[in-house]
Amino acid sequence: MDLSDVKIRVKRQFGDESGVQITDDDITRWVNDAQRDVVMRNESVLETTSTANSVANQQNYTFPADLLVLRSIHYKREDGDLGFYKLQGMSYTEFDEYIDGWDGTAYGPSYPIVYTTYADEILFFPIPVSSGTDNIKIIYSRQPTDLDNDMDEIDLPLAYHNAVVEYVLSKAYQLDEDWNAAGLLSQQYNASVNLNKERENWGNHEVYPRITTSFEDYW
Repeated sequence: MDLSDVKIRVKRQFGDESGVQITDDDITRWVNDAQRDVVMRNESVLETTSTANSVANQQNYTFPADLLVLRSIHYKREDGDLGFYKLQGMSYTEFDEYIDGWDGTAYGPSYPIVYTTYADEILFFPIPVSSGTDNIKIIYSRQPTDLDNDMDEIDLPLAYHNAVVEYVLSKAYQLDEDWNAAGLLSQQYNASVNLNKERENWGNHEVYPRITTSFEDYW
């Protein structure tokens, strides 16, 4: 569904096809808000991977430019081991409390085992002992691309497109101070997002639930 489709559906359902109460700019802004809200509420949407180079004795590394939700960070050692190892994430408070003196010279460089984030940067501990190429793997949900032109497609999986329309309609009814309609559309939007989230969570299971017979069933 592209932006023009959303405008047509919203204006027709809202009963303002001439755009007197809600403008194209309003709808565009709400569509972009809806995309970001979906990704914030379901971190598996728009999941992607980025790699970075480690630099010997460098502790701070910048976020990917399109990062919205950080999922995990993995590190590959430079000793011939080709595997990536997941690092333990800590809040900045935990990092500061449990690794007292991390920003000084009390600890020597080695292979990172934990990380924290601060001011849009990733801080490793221990500090990388050597430089490496693409040995930092960052798994995250990226920011959706804002829609500007009518032909721009919604930057979400197809299953979320109707939810975007519901979100926009809820905002339109709020602007019109029709609180009942706004509340109903907001509930529909929440239900759509939650339903899709549950479906995608099943995709992460190695096996699906099934009914099996137990030993006692034969007696």
